[in-house]
Amino acid sequence: MPNPAPVSNAVPTWQGQLLGRLQRFKRYPDHARFRREEGVTYLTFSMDRAGHVLSAAIARTSGSTALDSETLALVRRAEPLPAPPPEMPGDAITLTVPVRFSLR
Repeated sequence: MPNPAPVSNAVPTWQGQLLGRLQRFKRYPDHARFRREEGVTYLTFSMDRAGHVLSAAIARTSGSTALDSETLALVRRAEPLPAPPPEMPGDAITLTVPVRFSLR
């Protein structure tokens, strides 16, 4: 019986790095903070293998225009994103990630 291929931690590690980078570049809009707006925006974006954002869109709104606008801005501020590991197939990677805004 052949040995199974070793399991790589590269993809989960990369995903954690990516989410951490987005979190570092997130800003809470002042007027949303003043109005006590909270929510989760789902961001869909495509990136190339070098970490450059090719496209970005809101997959699901938080219900706040200010929070949704900040979500689109933050992915551009965070460029270049961490490059995907070789295990990730394709020239472009498309992901949907939650971006949480909480005043707590």
